[in-house]
Amino acid sequence: MEKLVKVTTNNQVAIPAGICRRLHLHKGSYLEAEDRGYQIILRPVRVVHEENYKDYERFIKEGRRQAKRGETVSWEVVKKQISRLARKKS
Repeated sequence: MEKLVKVTTNNQVAIPAGICRRLHLHKGSYLEAEDRGYQIILRPVRVVHEENYKDYERFIKEGRRQAKRGETVSWEVVKKQISRLARKKS
Protein backbone atom coordinates (compact mmCIF):
# COMPACT_ATOMS: atom_id res chain seq x y z
CA MET A 1 0.00 0.00 0.00
CA GLU A 2 1.62 3.24 -1.14
CA LYS A 3 0.40 6.63 0.02
CA LEU A 4 1.76 10.11 -0.57
CA VAL A 5 2.78 11.89 2.62
CA LYS A 6 4.34 15.31 3.14
CA VAL A 7 7.29 16.20 5.35
CA THR A 8 6.19 19.04 7.66
CA THR A 9 7.74 21.14 10.41
CA ASN A 10 10.52 19.38 12.36
CA ASN A 11 10.77 16.72 9.60
CA GLN A 12 7.49 15.10 10.68
CA VAL A 13 5.27 12.94 8.47
CA ALA A 14 1.71 11.79 9.07
CA ILE A 15 1.19 8.07 8.54
CA PRO A 16 -2.16 7.41 6.83
CA ALA A 17 -4.91 6.16 9.17
CA GLY A 18 -5.41 2.89 7.27
CA ILE A 19 -1.76 1.96 7.69
CA CYS A 20 -1.87 2.87 11.39
CA ARG A 21 -4.94 0.68 11.93
CA ARG A 22 -3.42 -2.26 10.06
CA LEU A 23 -0.14 -2.04 12.01
CA HIS A 24 -1.82 -1.18 15.34
CA LEU A 25 0.03 2.14 15.60
CA HIS A 26 -1.23 4.86 17.90
CA LYS A 27 0.01 8.05 19.52
CA GLY A 28 3.22 7.17 21.36
CA SER A 29 4.09 4.12 19.20
CA TYR A 30 7.75 3.73 18.30
CA LEU A 31 9.09 3.18 14.80
CA GLU A 32 12.58 2.21 13.74
CA ALA A 33 13.77 4.28 10.77
CA GLU A 34 16.26 2.86 8.28
CA ASP A 35 17.94 4.80 5.48
CA ARG A 36 18.20 2.63 2.36
CA GLY A 37 19.66 4.87 -0.27
CA TYR A 38 16.66 6.79 -1.61
CA GLN A 39 14.17 4.93 0.59
CA ILE A 40 13.18 5.30 4.22
CA ILE A 41 11.97 2.09 5.84
CA LEU A 42 9.83 2.48 8.98
CA ARG A 43 9.26 -0.58 11.17
CA PRO A 44 7.04 -0.70 14.26
CA VAL A 45 9.01 -1.72 17.35
CA ARG A 46 8.17 -2.42 20.96
CA VAL A 47 10.38 -0.74 23.50
CA VAL A 48 11.32 -2.81 26.52
CA HIS A 49 11.89 -0.72 29.61
CA GLU A 50 15.33 -1.36 31.01
CA GLU A 51 13.97 -2.48 34.38
CA ASN A 52 11.91 -5.20 32.65
CA TYR A 53 14.71 -6.44 30.37
CA LYS A 54 15.80 -9.22 32.75
CA ASP A 55 12.24 -10.62 32.78
CA TYR A 56 12.22 -10.79 28.97
CA GLU A 57 15.67 -12.35 28.98
CA ARG A 58 14.52 -15.09 31.40
CA PHE A 59 11.38 -15.66 29.30
CA ILE A 60 13.45 -16.14 26.12
CA LYS A 61 15.96 -18.46 27.82
CA GLU A 62 13.19 -20.62 29.29
CA GLY A 63 11.55 -20.84 25.85
CA ARG A 64 14.80 -22.01 24.32
CA ARG A 65 15.23 -24.65 27.03
CA GLN A 66 11.67 -25.90 26.42
CA ALA A 67 12.30 -26.07 22.67
CA LYS A 68 15.49 -28.11 23.19
CA ARG A 69 13.51 -30.54 25.36
CA GLY A 70 10.91 -30.83 22.60
CA GLU A 71 8.20 -29.17 24.67
CA THR A 72 5.60 -27.04 22.92
CA VAL A 73 3.49 -24.13 24.09
CA SER A 74 0.57 -22.65 22.15
CA TRP A 75 1.04 -19.28 20.51
CA GLU A 76 -1.88 -17.96 22.61
CA VAL A 77 0.00 -18.78 25.82
CA VAL A 78 3.15 -17.08 24.52
CA LYS A 79 1.19 -13.95 23.50
CA LYS A 80 -0.43 -13.76 26.94
CA GLN A 81 2.95 -14.04 28.66
CA ILE A 82 4.46 -11.36 26.43
CA SER A 83 1.48 -9.06 27.06
CA ARG A 84 1.87 -9.59 30.81
CA LEU A 85 5.55 -8.67 30.60
CA ALA A 86 4.78 -5.62 28.46
CA ARG A 87 2.27 -4.31 31.04
CA LYS A 88 4.54 -4.97 34.00
CA LYS A 89 5.79 -1.88 35.77
CA SER A 90 8.72 -2.01 38.17
